[in-house]
Amino acid sequence: MKHNIFLYAVVLLACLSCSTKQKVTVEYKDYRPLNMSSFVTLQKNILLDTPTEESRIQDFHIGRLLFAQERIYVIDEKENKILMFNDEGKFLKSIGGATGEVSGNPIGGKTEKFSENRLKIQDAALDAQPQKLYAYCSTTCQIMVFDLDLNVEQTIPMVTPLLEIGLDGNCLYAIRTSLKRDGCELVVFDKNRLEDAPSVLWKQAGIPSGKQTPGETFILPEKSLSPSEDGTYASLPQSNRICQIRNGKVTSTYNLDFGGKASQSASYNIYNICASDSFLIFNTDSSKSWFILNRKTGKCIVDENLRNDVCLGQNSRLIPVQGKDNGLAYDMPAVFVSQTLQHLKKHKEEFEQFGQMKLYHPYLPFLEKDIAPQDNPMLYLWEIK
Repeated sequence: MKHNIFLYAVVLLACLSCSTKQKVTVEYKDYRPLNMSSFVTLQKNILLDTPTEESRIQDFHIGRLLFAQERIYVIDEKENKILMFNDEGKFLKSIGGATGEVSGNPIGGKTEKFSENRLKIQDAALDAQPQKLYAYCSTTCQIMVFDLDLNVEQTIPMVTPLLEIGLDGNCLYAIRTSLKRDGCELVVFDKNRLEDAPSVLWKQAGIPSGKQTPGETFILPEKSLSPSEDGTYASLPQSNRICQIRNGKVTSTYNLDFGGKASQSASYNIYNICASDSFLIFNTDSSKSWFILNRKTGKCIVDENLRNDVCLGQNSRLIPVQGKDNGLAYDMPAVFVSQTLQHLKKHKEEFEQFGQMKLYHPYLPFLEKDIAPQDNPMLYLWEIK
């Protein structure tokens, strides 16, 4: 037994020694606005279709965007559902958030049916191989595995409730309340043995009652676990740390010094992390703007006057993206899109005459659309440089 404990300790120390740690000081810019074009490139605007009530998405309540096989999967946390669109924004299907039944096949059991009005989709993630969608349902405390047509293939009971999930190879990562209920944990499961106990990668004391954007009166969905092309990034509530995880191990750690800007606490909630090999861009509960961490220089800035010099429409709240290289996204309400298109229709010739069309170019494909203020939002998809 002692020999086994020693070997475990050696393996643990070896894993810790493989990870890199970096201290990052956050700089607050209060002069000359930072232009978005200096670190992101606009890829596409997608106006999400709203043909039926089933297809409707609540503004600012998109928890994640998942991309696979020319489809977009939108996680609407307020309505507890997953919506599927094609890559042009045409609505295809939704699950959860409505009455009806979903069939499932538990491990080693018979086929069961679950009423959709019992399904609260807490979070979802893509399995790149073999192209499956994993969703965690909090009301039944189970993982549901779907094909990419949103047909449930398997249901897997989980021993403890989860808050967020992410997938990377054979690893399923999750954030959960610690078993002693004295904080939160980042854990890793073997994707093929989800019934087994996970390994704890990181534990942080303190459980906030909820995450809230400053100035807002309602709780918004914020994701602190973000799978990306070069690993999975995670932060825990009330922590100033971002970890990069690969193959079930912490490979890099960014310890952020926010410079004492918080009036109540030295700790922050870091969420909605979007990554490239050059930058990490994320939100916190200390600012309405984006935090931009240059991974090569180790510097992080936040500009309260961040300027969108590429197109009209900017949302400080990011949406985590999986399935797009270096992906970053946000959405804009239909009422803003409608007003912009009406303004463009009225003044198009004038804008063209005086060379003022640059910011309107992304809206030209939708110029003939009649957008109602209650329709679905427009997605802005960017690539981080």
